[in-house]
Amino acid sequence: MISKVISRDDEFLVALRMSGFEGVFCADLEALNHTFDSSLQDKNIGMIILNEKDFRALEEKVLAVKEKKRSPFICTLPGRGGYTEDDFIMKYVREAIGVKLD
Repeated sequence: MISKVISRDDEFLVALRMSGFEGVFCADLEALNHTFDSSLQDKNIGMIILNEKDFRALEEKVLAVKEKKRSPFICTLPGRGGYTEDDFIMKYVREAIGVKLD
């Protein structure tokens, strides 16, 4: 199984490529959608890595995949300035388990 980075941010992609991950640069939203869909069909991909901005663009699709499929694992990493949403992790946990944690 391989990990694949899909991003419209070239700096994010280069940084993860230097760490040993394979990656695809997408010039626009259409290319991002197409690459994401084709990556879901590839049985060799065990993890898809997105940055927060691209996750927001694909959020409905990513959450639908997470609800229905166990593989591939979809990971969201912050961009250069960190997460733009302060409560990102808590919101994700709340959506995943349906319980509000304080």
